[in-house]
Amino acid sequence: MISLQIASYEQYGKTALCAGIGKKLVNSGKKVAYIKPLHVIGKDEPVDCNDALFVNEALELGENKEQVCPIHISQEELWHNLSENVDSFSIRLKSVCDAVVAGKDVLIVESPGSLKNDQVSALACFTIAEKIDTKVILLLCYSTGFKDSDIVQAAKKFGDRLAGVVINQVPESRLNAVQREAEDFFKTQAITLLGVLPEVRTLNGVSVSEIAVAVRGEIISSNDRAGELVENVMLGAMSPDSARDYYSRKRNKAVVTKAERSDMQLAALETSTKCLIVAGNRPNASVMVKAEDKKVPVMVVNQEIKEIIAGIEEALSRARFCNVQKLQAMSALLDSRFDYKAMNAALGI
Repeated sequence: MISLQIASYEQYGKTALCAGIGKKLVNSGKKVAYIKPLHVIGKDEPVDCNDALFVNEALELGENKEQVCPIHISQEELWHNLSENVDSFSIRLKSVCDAVVAGKDVLIVESPGSLKNDQVSALACFTIAEKIDTKVILLLCYSTGFKDSDIVQAAKKFGDRLAGVVINQVPESRLNAVQREAEDFFKTQAITLLGVLPEVRTLNGVSVSEIAVAVRGEIISSNDRAGELVENVMLGAMSPDSARDYYSRKRNKAVVTKAERSDMQLAALETSTKCLIVAGNRPNASVMVKAEDKKVPVMVVNQEIKEIIAGIEEALSRARFCNVQKLQAMSALLDSRFDYKAMNAALGI
């Protein structure tokens, strides 16, 4: 059985890569197992790891939550186990991984935290690679700068276990240039470049229901569309005459307006709008009829506009991968921009 660990230099994108690669392997006929062995939690944080539960469901693995995310541990406890109790802790790590691999071809292991500025998670990542005997894909964020000497040092620390690196969140306008530069650079470092992935707004979006929770809003229509992803947020236009052109500038958006501005609400509903967020009272009947016809959720929020925007921005900053639409987008992205042939060669499959 082959083990593949997904690690990241920054704490971003691991779950998406695990799910995307896992889905590809499943579709190719491989029997796949997945585990996030270490869930590092702070005080008063929830124990359930929703990312791991989503991957388990999306890949139709049928494991229970205790198997896919078995060890919930504080950073202090993790450091103690890795620095002073590593032998027995390694046995525990191997035991929880062994519990999900019976009859499987490939085990995908999601690392905790990140390597950058996180000594505990970095040590955990290297320990997992050694004790579970994993190959490793290291995920890099474009904004950091892939030529950073610390990144090269971290990648080379995996030695022969390193299957390759992936650069994520590259602006579309820089994609071809970064591909060429990265290929040349990593070739000089004897490191395989597995992919250069563009920034995709869908992967950074949040669902209508997540926004409702963040702003304490009530969805009063089309509740069955509450899982739709919002990629952009727009406020009201300056005048009704310019409203439709203004709202047409961005797709898959939430539009935030005051309750009395039915003209703006109607204009927004003529464009690609995923949610209409109304501050104060319920919108009038003509708006509700059009929203129902367009199947656009209407959300009423008893807050000022600036407070609503702050809540949405907070939700966007905490966006998670747990969404089927995001998995579909990630799978399509990997099909076009990820070198599965090189990964399979590194894994020996």
